Amino acid sequence: MDSAFDGYRWETARGGSIPAGAVPHGYEEDGEPLWVCRVRMHGGVHPGQVRPAFGAARTTWAGEVVRVDEYEVLMDRGVWGIAFGGAVPADAVPAGRESDGEPLYVARAAVAPGALRIGKVRRAFRAANIGYGDAEGTAWSYEVLLRPPAAVPVRGRRTGVQMDPTYADFGSEPPRVGNVAITDVDRSSAAGDHLAIGAGGSVELEFYVPDPTVVGEACVAIRALASMLSRAPGYAPLTVRLNGRPLADRLRIPNGGGLPQRLAFAVPAEELTAGRNTLRIESGVDARSMLWLYRVTIDPMHAHDQAGLALERQAIAEPVLRYATDVGAITIFIDRGEQAVLDQVAWADESGAEYAITFEKQQAAFYGWRRQPGGEPTEFRGRLTQRGTVAKEAWRFSTQEGWAGGWHRSGDLLVSVTVAGRPVTRLAWRDLRGNNGTVAFGGGGFLGTYQRVGEGPIGYRSRPA
Repeated sequence: MDSAFDGYRWETARGGSIPAGAVPHGYEEDGEPLWVCRVRMHGGVHPGQVRPAFGAARTTWAGEVVRVDEYEVLMDRGVWGIAFGGAVPADAVPAGRESDGEPLYVARAAVAPGALRIGKVRRAFRAANIGYGDAEGTAWSYEVLLRPPAAVPVRGRRTGVQMDPTYADFGSEPPRVGNVAITDVDRSSAAGDHLAIGAGGSVELEFYVPDPTVVGEACVAIRALASMLSRAPGYAPLTVRLNGRPLADRLRIPNGGGLPQRLAFAVPAEELTAGRNTLRIESGVDARSMLWLYRVTIDPMHAHDQAGLALERQAIAEPVLRYATDVGAITIFIDRGEQAVLDQVAWADESGAEYAITFEKQQAAFYGWRRQPGGEPTEFRGRLTQRGTVAKEAWRFSTQEGWAGGWHRSGDLLVSVTVAGRPVTRLAWRDLRGNNGTVAFGGGGFLGTYQRVGEGPIGYRSRPA
């Protein structure tokens, strides 16, 4: 194997050993790190994953996990880009190949709650193939290892370090942050799924950039709105300063308070500092309404939406949602193993009550309706109180999909949707990608349909696993 053809450093190892200085790129549910590796087998070079406890490298072949004693380990910190459905970004690294020369790319995905595992992808797979246990799993959404940026000559050539996913998400209390410290908040307060900034108020964030020359041009993105003034558009002029320099000066956010807007600003490398950087977001002293701040992300130009992807991975890794409502606590958990974030859910329970809800951004809350047997529909709202990785009360079903005149084995479905402990009798859901399903329970299993985005509906049935 050529240890330099893809722009990264690879070192040979065997028996589960990890070369000194190698950077991990994944992790198990218990936080144990995983390293990217690649192995020779079946006439090709195949990406996989390794850690000392494995005692060998692991990759996949023909639906199974294969162990290989000798392998190469990726030494460098990687640059990753998001992809879907077998697609590969244009700047992805062909880190392996099939026996016929078809390129293989390193992929990683959250194939289990709290875990980020490593595998491979090519277009013909239509997904990333990731080893899990003794079987080969698939992930429709995943990250792909991209080419590293060219090293910049500074006292000779050196490998730069990319900054970590950088974000502050105000959809929860306390806010979720990555590579960010909230160092100052003035005339501002948490308000459900956003930070409400009053006239003359501000929030200051500090983030770390190891090497601006590696970042190249950064993208600062802010999701915000000016709250409405009765029936008139809101007025809260926005100023954004990076290291004291204004990116925006008294900008009026479009749409007047109807929907949050995404505002993006380009920042060249020379305006970033190696080490600590400060981003300050201010509302004008003459503001007549509130500035609602939902999210701030800062992405290097070579890492496509790595902050948004990191936030999505958190939601995927903690899929068990618990909400406070006016009818008590409810749990919502639906997992087909597709690493997708729920958007809408509707169900009925054994009492005959019906519910339908749509989630707000980041699932911090939901809004919908409910109807008791014989009654009229009423509003139904919930506020997120807890995310979790495990729902002990979940039902697990072994499923089949119906197409081409027959039934075919599919992955397990885990379900926990309860209000006041009442089991569901029918269930429908949709995720943010547009995949949707609807099933009716009975006899210890269910019968229904499922539809992947861009495809026609298929049959869907099960018995308890």
